[in-house]
Amino acid sequence: MTETEIRLLKRIQERRERRKLWAKFIAMCVSILLVLVLTVVLIFTIRDYIRAKKTAEPAVPSETVQTPLAEAAVRIPVNRVPEQTVTLVAVGDNLMHNTVMWAGQNEDGGYDYRPLYEHLRPKVSAADIACVNQETIFINDPDEYTNYPEFGGPVEIGEALIDTGFDVVTHATNHCYDKGERGLDDTIAFWRAHPQITVLGIHDSKEDADTVRVVEKNGIRIAMLNYTYGTNASMPAQSYRIDFLWDAEKIAADIEKAREVSDIVIVFPHWGSENVFEPNENQREWAQFFADHGVGAVIGCHTHSLQPVEEITGADGNRMPVYWSLGNMISHMEHNWNMLGGMAELTIGKDAYGVFVADYSISPLMTFAAHDRGKWEFQSMPLEDYTEEMAARHLISDTSPKQMWALYEQIIPSVSNTP
Repeated sequence: MTETEIRLLKRIQERRERRKLWAKFIAMCVSILLVLVLTVVLIFTIRDYIRAKKTAEPAVPSETVQTPLAEAAVRIPVNRVPEQTVTLVAVGDNLMHNTVMWAGQNEDGGYDYRPLYEHLRPKVSAADIACVNQETIFINDPDEYTNYPEFGGPVEIGEALIDTGFDVVTHATNHCYDKGERGLDDTIAFWRAHPQITVLGIHDSKEDADTVRVVEKNGIRIAMLNYTYGTNASMPAQSYRIDFLWDAEKIAADIEKAREVSDIVIVFPHWGSENVFEPNENQREWAQFFADHGVGAVIGCHTHSLQPVEEITGADGNRMPVYWSLGNMISHMEHNWNMLGGMAELTIGKDAYGVFVADYSISPLMTFAAHDRGKWEFQSMPLEDYTEEMAARHLISDTSPKQMWALYEQIIPSVSNTP
């Protein structure tokens, strides 16, 4: 073999060695890349498995609830168990017609209305907070006690409500200006002498109107707002004197202010169409407005007829119970349905996530009205206390216990109180 051939053979062998080295290098790089890919795939697989397991088997059933005005969603358990509670009851219109006023008159000319509410006392006094809608205004001058259409009655009505155990009185009604400025002044002056009572809806100053009423019980702060769709008589010169259900922008600001100083807000609107059993479109629009602004519950009055209880879902998924109307607590009107009212019963709960309506229900009330031997007699009572003997004496026909229970069940077939 010549020297030239030897050199050529060496070059061929060197090229073969270099190819082998490159092949080994490429194989090593591919192996490393494959290991990295497999590692990443394994990491993502393990992560997805853990997430899937958490989703499939949650420790506590929960739903994502976006609380109003909050910046991020909060996972809140569905079946919440409150650590603290407040029980609240509310009744409808305390509508003092002249015959009802006469029922509280003594032989000496004085007034005592406590017997009218005696049957309500056990439930009212047992609640942590008891609310009543005082439909008619008080007036100090006995010569100005008047009947429909412009009411005015003695302050002894208020004394009886206090004695029965009511803590909150809503006064923003279509009859609150029946006696003009003096009616407002006399009524506010009476309640100022009883500071333990929270009065809503009427005011004697702009400062008072701008003050949010908050009732605190058992460590829970409940803000309360009260509005009326209007008044039957003329309007006060100062708009702040009565809280009207008119200006959505102002009411939204009221709710925001109330939320800032409380744990939950309850609104008491005076709204709806009289003597009907279903809410009208205006009621539904306002209820949705309240729910969208984070109100905890709505308790309505004015219609003189009982209306159903429903839940409204707010823009953030919050669920708000609405008592469309509690009807009359006591009155002298012409139909049997005017004698039927309702008592709202709510449990406000507090847990680690906040304050919420833990439970709600309604029970029927009945107004007994009679006139025997020149004496007027009126009483408001749970329908379960109303008897056949009372029905036989009742001023209004079709008011037997059986008929009134049937009417109640027709209006309110059921109430869903699942929180």
